[in-house]
Order: sequence, then structure tokens, then C-alpha cells
Amino acid sequence: MVKALYFSYDGLLDPLGQSQIVPYVSAISAAGHSLTIVSYEKVERTREQIKLMEIKLQKIGVNWVRLEFRSGKFWALKRLISGMILIRKLCSNIQPDFMHLRGLVPAVIFQLSRSTVPSLYDFRGFALGEWLDIGKVTQSSLLYRVLNQLDRKAVNSASGLVVLEESAKRLLKETYDVPDVPLKVIRTCTDVKRYTKQKDMHNKKSSALRFVFLGGAKFPYRPDLALMLIAKLIEHGVDCNIDFINKGDRSIIEKATDLTSISKAKVRILSCEHSEIPDILATYDCGIVMVETSHWRRVCSPTKMGEYLASGLPVISLEGIDAIDELSERTECVATFSSEELLGHFQEGRAQKILSFIKSIGINQKCQTLAKNEFDLEMASNLYVELYSEMEAQILQ
Repeated sequence: MVKALYFSYDGLLDPLGQSQIVPYVSAISAAGHSLTIVSYEKVERTREQIKLMEIKLQKIGVNWVRLEFRSGKFWALKRLISGMILIRKLCSNIQPDFMHLRGLVPAVIFQLSRSTVPSLYDFRGFALGEWLDIGKVTQSSLLYRVLNQLDRKAVNSASGLVVLEESAKRLLKETYDVPDVPLKVIRTCTDVKRYTKQKDMHNKKSSALRFVFLGGAKFPYRPDLALMLIAKLIEHGVDCNIDFINKGDRSIIEKATDLTSISKAKVRILSCEHSEIPDILATYDCGIVMVETSHWRRVCSPTKMGEYLASGLPVISLEGIDAIDELSERTECVATFSSEELLGHFQEGRAQKILSFIKSIGINQKCQTLAKNEFDLEMASNLYVELYSEMEAQILQ
């Protein structure tokens, strides 16, 4: 059994925390390991939400220490300092066997804390490279140079590493001086057992095809291209509409909608709780993933892929994401488009091919089988447990 200090910049009360962190720490704790989680929680969270999560974690034997998340540059500096102080204090008091660093920001804070505990760097995506892509930092800036140095040090000194896809593993080795330590590929997965509601095509209130765009709409996500797809289908006589399930980007979606010829009645912006997603997704016919690609982003692992497939939804995606492109080549569950095709003219018969793809015989079952075989949260949890055991063996040596 190891004693680990798990550090996440994402809040456990965020949708991502509930779907991608809590299930993994539950499995790790169930395997006999001792965990203390440090996470940044938004100040808007209620006492009731916090209390319910505390009870949930206590039941699985996990300790939870919270840091405050407020937006703004001043608060960003405060988050950095408070994180450094807390991590250094906890490393001294708890004396964990290792730190589990989930992503770039925890890795940077850990480096700045100057703690000497071994670390498992859950590298995930190439966050710093993606920040360059969206202009959050510039390559010539002092901030980028400092972050790059700390990120590289975190990789070089890691006692274990996690990336999201096989292509990310190759890119990591091309980009960093990767040490000879346990390195796992653990893609973003879904608790497929929650997706039990079967699609009933016979009881649909309308014959219109229902598309869904789940999650963020800020760049690198491209709601504008999703809307272009719907507009082109409508132009070619396909009766369809689209719902965006999104809490914070309404203005972006509305602006993108205004730039199309689509009737407002064909576009809805909805919000829901994480627990409601399985039942809601089961009411749609096709899921849309539109993520702008780049040198760094092409190795990402979109969370919504597993959720769509587990719901029995075939997926239409923008090409350029390695894992999705690969699925489109070897399965019948994913179709890809280039941005040029969406912004230009459909080839003859393209709309009919999309209809045939979505309505193909047995497509829902094929998608759910693919989700079970390749996106099941239990598989990912087992890999984390396996990695913790490998880390434990290293410590004993």
C-alpha cells in the first residue's frame, strides 16, 4: 500500500472532476492505497455541494483538502502561492510516498514548492503547447520560458508518467527527455455502466435528426463548424436540428448561430447536471466533436467521445485528432470532415452518406460495444491501480 498526495487544478465538484477524478481515486483507494486529494474548488460552490462530496469521499476512505478558485489575475497569483504553501506543508506533515500531479499547473506548483517527494506526473495533454496555440502565452515571453523549464523538469524528474493516447506517448518522447520510469497510456474514459437507457427510435416525437454538441464552445472548440454542418444538411433537404449542452458559452454559440442561415428554432442551448447526461444523450441521433487541431492538440483525447459512444451515438468529428481519425478508419462509428469541406461545398451525395451513416443498421449497438471495449472507465481505473503498484515496487527497491 502506498500513501499518495493527489493534486488537481480541476475541482472535484466540476463535471470533469466528477467524471474523471472521483472514479479513479475511488478505484485506487479500493485497491488499498491511502489518498489525500488537494483540489481547487470554485467559490460559487455551495456548502451542501461540498458536504455531499465530503461524505462521498469519506465513504471510500479518501481525505480532501480544498483550495479556493476565483477568477482574475490577482487571484491566479494567490492560487499559485497558496498552492505552493499548502503542498509544501502537506508533504512535510503527511510524508506521502509520492505526489500524483494531475496536469501542468499542479506540476508547476509542485516544482515551485521545492518539495523533494517523488512524483507521478499525470501529464495528460500538452497544455503548454496548447496555451501557445490559443495565445494564452507567447514563446518569447518570460512566463513561457519559466513554465517550459518547470514543465520539462517535472517530466525529467518524474518517477511515473501518464499520457492520454499512444500518439501522445510518441510526441512526449520526441519533445522531452523522458526518464526510464513506468509510463502508461490512459485515455479519457466513461463510466459506461451509467449509460443503460436504450434509444427508442419508434417513439420519437419528430422525424427530424437530432444532433448534440456537448461541452465547451470556446476555441479550440468550433461550434461554428458544427452549425455549418447543420446548415449544409438543411440546404440538402435533411430535416435536422442541434442542441448545445453548455453552461458558460452561450454568447459564443449565439454569435456563431447569427452568422448562419439556420432558423433559431433549429438551435437550442441547454444546460444540465453531470448526473443527467446519460439519459439526455440517449434522446439524440448523433454526437458532434469539433476540436481545432494543431501540432500539440492532435494527440488529445476528447471526453465527449466516450460519452457519445456509450449512449449509442455515432460521432461526426473534425479531422485532425489522431485518436478520432484512427477510429474513423477502422470502425463504423465515427465519420470525419475537414474544415475546408464544412466551409466550402458538399460533394454530390455527401448529405445522403451522412444520413446512411447515422441510420445504418445496428449502429447504436456498435457504438456501445466500441465504448465498452475502448472507453470503459473500469479499464482506465485498472491501469491507474497497476501504475500505483509499479510505483510502490519502485519505492520498495
